[in-house]
Amino acid sequence: MELQPLILTNRISAVAIFLLFSLSFLLGLNQWNAESYFVLLLAFLFSGFPILMSKGYHQLSRLALCLSLPILIIGMSVVSKIIPNELITETEYFDYRYVLLAASLVPPMLFDFSRRKLLFLSLSFYFLSFVFFDDIHNWLGVGYFQTSPVFQHTISYTVSRWVAVIAFCTLTLGLLITRKTSDEVQVKNSQLIAELNFLNSQLDEQKSEAKKANELLNDRIKMATVELLDSNTELIKHNNELQQFSYTVSHNLRGPVASLLGLVSVAKSSDPDLMANPIFNHIATASKSLDATIKDLGRIVDIRNLIYKIRQKIEFESLSQEVTESMQKDILEKGIELQTDFKASTIYTVKPMLASILYNLVSNGIKYMSPVRKPFLKISTEENQEWIMLRVRDNGLGLDLKSQGENLFKLYKRFHFHTEGKGIGLYLVKMQVESLGGKISAASEVDAYTEFTISLPKPKNVNHQFILNEPYGEVFFDATMNVTGIRWHRQVNTQEYRTVLNSALDFMKEHKSPNWLLDLSKRGEISSEDQLWVLTDVLPSTFKLGLKRLAIVSEEELNESAHQFREKNMQTFEKYGIKVSVFKSSYEAELWLAQERITSNGTTQTMGQGATALAQ
Repeated sequence: MELQPLILTNRISAVAIFLLFSLSFLLGLNQWNAESYFVLLLAFLFSGFPILMSKGYHQLSRLALCLSLPILIIGMSVVSKIIPNELITETEYFDYRYVLLAASLVPPMLFDFSRRKLLFLSLSFYFLSFVFFDDIHNWLGVGYFQTSPVFQHTISYTVSRWVAVIAFCTLTLGLLITRKTSDEVQVKNSQLIAELNFLNSQLDEQKSEAKKANELLNDRIKMATVELLDSNTELIKHNNELQQFSYTVSHNLRGPVASLLGLVSVAKSSDPDLMANPIFNHIATASKSLDATIKDLGRIVDIRNLIYKIRQKIEFESLSQEVTESMQKDILEKGIELQTDFKASTIYTVKPMLASILYNLVSNGIKYMSPVRKPFLKISTEENQEWIMLRVRDNGLGLDLKSQGENLFKLYKRFHFHTEGKGIGLYLVKMQVESLGGKISAASEVDAYTEFTISLPKPKNVNHQFILNEPYGEVFFDATMNVTGIRWHRQVNTQEYRTVLNSALDFMKEHKSPNWLLDLSKRGEISSEDQLWVLTDVLPSTFKLGLKRLAIVSEEELNESAHQFREKNMQTFEKYGIKVSVFKSSYEAELWLAQERITSNGTTQTMGQGATALAQ
């Protein structure tokens, strides 16, 4: 607040000095007389104010400036009227009052209300100058009524001098009010600035603390990531060992257990009294229990291994939407243009693996986009007689394949370090592609584009993929119609019957196949206990897993028991909206299922009038 009046004092002094020197020069061009010399003298006097300011006499210089202005104005007015042979006009007594009125703006500009004594002292001096303006002129013999007889007849002059005093008072009051308001605003502004500076300092401290916390958090995340990778590596190792152990237990122990059961059987035949021996009886019971456990374990291992070998029909358009919807936030926020061109509309392969491959490639395209151009991603497919090619192309940072291509698909290899990543994405993609029997290649140019091409072979047989294949029965999957098929090869016992149905249920938990085909032609009759098990355990499970259509094949008319069992279940089927129909051949059943096929995503596809006619 103190700096502004000091600057104004210097500037007003500079302006006054310039004007006085200019006026002295102009008067001198006409005639160097008392008036021009007086103005020149005042110019030199005003030059002293900046000198006082530079010496630190701030208050004195401001007060001297305020008091010197009315003296200067009245002095010039008097001098202009005592010059010999100079014509004195009536307006000269009014013009200097106007100048004096204008000069009265200076004190409120140079003094705020914290210097109110100096402010009112200066304004009082101006007030006296207005009041005694004519008295000073009369005392020096140049009064209005003294200079010319003509002026003596101007009655309004006396009134005008008091009008000037009133104008000064009005102007001064307005200036004081304005100055007071301005000072209050400046005080509040100073307080707000001080508070803002304090808050900014606190914010800077908080930012510094947040930065330190973020750095600490990043360090912990990096450590946790390293630990997670180590844990994953260890988990993969243990998982592989567990799979190998499971395979060993389920397959390699079958021979010794079979031999043990054979020995027990031979011993019983050769010496029937051995069964009376508790120890031998426990050996026989334990051998049978161990054999059953190993068979169950083998069935589970075989089913789990086969599930991830099963190919199903996948619509590229649908899969692309599923993958990109999971990254929709990044796509919208970064303004990525997504293009698709599916010349090959479908593929038969393992859906979780293909989804993982596409997710990794699309996320890489988003992660390594260029900051200098509008990003775009293109997902396209095409095919030939043997292969289906999936391509993902972006216009991002690109890679130098000449120097980096050899390490592109290696574990823990990274080529851009401005984003988070551990260099395992492309390694996993390559492993998954190769596990599907395919191959992967890349084309790229630095700061231009990157394109990955996934080539997957067309499977030879997708309409009869075995999930279980035993002498007594089989479970298969038809990917072309999304049908799980169950076929018995002969009369089955309870264990064989339940093994087949449990295999189908395990597969359905993974693939949610909505269509079932049951071929009962060679199954034979089942016990009432098995019928109850199907009614209370199997059917409710299939309903929960999404069964919608059931085709039953029976070469002969259902016997009375089977017919009654079917009639009991029809109400349950109708309750859950399950369509059931009985056919005399698998061919007719497949045509009926093809008539209105329910796909894996729940949509319904009608195959056409030809298939409908054959089904009927």
